[in-house]
Amino acid sequence: MDKYLKKAAADWDKKVLTLTISKKWFDKIASGEKTEEYREIKKYWCSRLVNQQAESGEVRFDEFGGYCRVIGKLEYKPYTHVLFINGYRKDSPRIEKEIESITIGKPKKGLCPDKWLDTDFFIIKFK
Repeated sequence: MDKYLKKAAADWDKKVLTLTISKKWFDKIASGEKTEEYREIKKYWCSRLVNQQAESGEVRFDEFGGYCRVIGKLEYKPYTHVLFINGYRKDSPRIEKEIESITIGKPKKGLCPDKWLDTDFFIIKFK
Protein backbone atom coordinates (compact mmCIF):
# COMPACT_ATOMS: atom_id res chain seq x y z
CA MET A 1 0.00 0.00 0.00
CA ASP A 2 1.50 3.36 -0.92
CA LYS A 3 1.95 6.14 1.64
CA TYR A 4 -1.10 8.11 0.44
CA LEU A 5 -3.42 5.15 0.92
CA LYS A 6 -1.96 4.50 4.38
CA LYS A 7 -2.59 8.13 5.37
CA ALA A 8 -6.14 7.98 3.99
CA ALA A 9 -6.79 4.75 5.94
CA ALA A 10 -5.44 6.32 9.14
CA ASP A 11 -7.59 9.44 8.64
CA TRP A 12 -10.64 7.25 8.05
CA ASP A 13 -10.26 5.65 11.50
CA LYS A 14 -9.60 8.99 13.22
CA LYS A 15 -12.29 10.25 15.61
CA VAL A 16 -11.53 13.86 16.57
CA LEU A 17 -12.79 15.70 19.64
CA THR A 18 -12.66 19.46 18.98
CA LEU A 19 -12.06 21.79 21.94
CA THR A 20 -11.73 25.57 22.03
CA ILE A 21 -9.18 26.84 24.54
CA SER A 22 -7.56 30.13 25.56
CA LYS A 23 -4.14 31.26 24.34
CA LYS A 24 -2.42 30.56 27.69
CA TRP A 25 -3.34 26.85 27.59
CA PHE A 26 -2.91 26.56 23.83
CA ASP A 27 0.68 27.81 24.12
CA LYS A 28 1.42 25.30 26.91
CA ILE A 29 0.07 22.47 24.74
CA ALA A 30 2.08 23.65 21.74
CA SER A 31 5.27 23.75 23.84
CA GLY A 32 4.64 20.24 25.22
CA GLU A 33 4.33 21.52 28.80
CA LYS A 34 0.62 20.62 29.06
CA THR A 35 -0.36 17.01 28.30
CA GLU A 36 -3.81 16.97 29.86
CA GLU A 37 -6.96 18.97 29.24
CA TYR A 38 -9.78 19.23 31.76
CA ARG A 39 -13.52 19.52 31.34
CA GLU A 40 -16.11 19.95 34.09
CA ILE A 41 -18.23 16.96 34.98
CA LYS A 42 -21.49 18.38 33.71
CA LYS A 43 -24.27 16.80 31.68
CA TYR A 44 -22.97 18.52 28.52
CA TRP A 45 -19.48 16.99 28.80
CA CYS A 46 -20.95 13.61 29.79
CA SER A 47 -22.96 13.61 26.57
CA ARG A 48 -19.83 14.46 24.56
CA LEU A 49 -17.37 12.10 26.27
CA VAL A 50 -19.28 9.16 27.80
CA ASN A 51 -21.19 6.45 25.96
CA GLN A 52 -24.62 6.98 27.51
CA GLN A 53 -25.96 3.64 26.22
CA ALA A 54 -23.28 1.54 27.93
CA GLU A 55 -24.55 -0.58 30.80
CA SER A 56 -21.16 -0.85 32.49
CA GLY A 57 -21.31 2.53 34.25
CA GLU A 58 -22.87 5.95 34.50
CA VAL A 59 -22.28 9.41 35.92
CA ARG A 60 -24.82 10.37 38.57
CA PHE A 61 -26.02 13.94 39.15
CA ASP A 62 -28.04 15.42 42.00
CA GLU A 63 -31.46 17.02 41.57
CA PHE A 64 -29.77 20.36 40.74
CA GLY A 65 -27.63 18.86 37.97
CA GLY A 66 -24.42 18.78 40.04
CA TYR A 67 -21.93 15.91 39.77
CA CYS A 68 -22.38 13.29 42.50
CA ARG A 69 -20.40 10.16 41.61
CA VAL A 70 -19.63 7.47 39.06
CA ILE A 71 -21.44 4.16 39.30
CA GLY A 72 -19.58 1.22 37.74
CA LYS A 73 -16.98 1.60 35.00
CA LEU A 74 -17.55 4.31 32.42
CA GLU A 75 -17.26 3.59 28.73
CA TYR A 76 -15.88 6.62 26.92
CA LYS A 77 -16.63 7.51 23.33
CA PRO A 78 -13.91 6.24 20.96
CA TYR A 79 -12.07 9.51 20.28
CA THR A 80 -8.57 9.00 18.93
CA HIS A 81 -7.44 12.62 18.64
CA VAL A 82 -8.19 16.01 20.14
CA LEU A 83 -8.09 19.19 18.05
CA PHE A 84 -7.36 22.29 20.11
CA ILE A 85 -8.44 25.61 18.61
CA ASN A 86 -7.39 28.95 20.09
CA GLY A 87 -10.43 31.07 19.27
CA TYR A 88 -13.53 30.89 17.12
CA ARG A 89 -12.37 32.24 13.74
CA LYS A 90 -11.77 30.02 10.72
CA ASP A 91 -8.09 30.96 10.77
CA SER A 92 -7.60 30.49 14.55
CA PRO A 93 -4.43 28.57 15.51
CA ARG A 94 -4.94 24.79 15.78
CA ILE A 95 -3.00 21.86 17.07
CA GLU A 96 -4.00 18.19 17.00
CA LYS A 97 -2.81 15.60 19.53
CA GLU A 98 -3.36 11.87 19.88
CA ILE A 99 -5.51 10.91 22.89
CA GLU A 100 -3.98 8.45 25.35
CA SER A 101 -6.96 8.22 27.70
CA ILE A 102 -10.05 9.88 29.10
CA THR A 103 -10.70 9.45 32.82
CA ILE A 104 -12.11 11.27 35.84
CA GLY A 105 -9.75 12.67 38.44
CA LYS A 106 -8.06 15.73 39.90
CA PRO A 107 -6.06 18.13 37.71
CA LYS A 108 -2.33 18.72 38.04
CA LYS A 109 -0.92 21.95 39.47
CA GLY A 110 0.14 24.36 36.74
CA LEU A 111 -2.11 22.76 34.11
CA CYS A 112 -5.30 24.50 35.28
CA PRO A 113 -6.25 27.41 37.56
CA ASP A 114 -5.27 26.64 41.18
CA LYS A 115 -8.86 27.04 42.43
CA TRP A 116 -9.77 23.80 40.62
CA LEU A 117 -7.03 21.57 42.07
CA ASP A 118 -9.36 19.82 44.54
CA THR A 119 -12.18 19.29 42.02
CA ASP A 120 -12.86 16.19 39.93
CA PHE A 121 -12.80 16.71 36.16
CA PHE A 122 -12.85 14.72 33.00
CA ILE A 123 -9.15 14.38 32.17
CA ILE A 124 -8.25 14.10 28.49
CA LYS A 125 -4.64 12.88 28.42
CA PHE A 126 -2.78 13.26 25.13
CA LYS A 127 0.69 12.85 23.66
